[in-house]
Amino acid sequence: MLHHRPTTPVRTSCPSREPEYTPAHDLIEGAQLRRLASTVLAKSPEDLAALAETNPLLVWEWIDAFRKERLAAETEARYWSAAAAALATASPQAVRAAAE
Repeated sequence: MLHHRPTTPVRTSCPSREPEYTPAHDLIEGAQLRRLASTVLAKSPEDLAALAETNPLLVWEWIDAFRKERLAAETEARYWSAAAAALATASPQAVRAAAE
């Protein structure tokens, strides 16, 4: 059974501007959350049900952390998609004009 309690990672960069420095503790927390997700996915439905029965608040905390991570990833994906779309729709003339 899983007994550790990860903290929810804090995003230090905003997708609407250039990425900022990400402190090491945020990277570690993100890695811990990914490891937790892998561990959860490797567990049987019975193991997960037992965990939910014995510690429902912990399970809810993990669900909330996974949801927040998913929302942050979706926001970041939209940011990169918008940047790629902006480049894909730029005409060669507009690119040359912007470079001058």
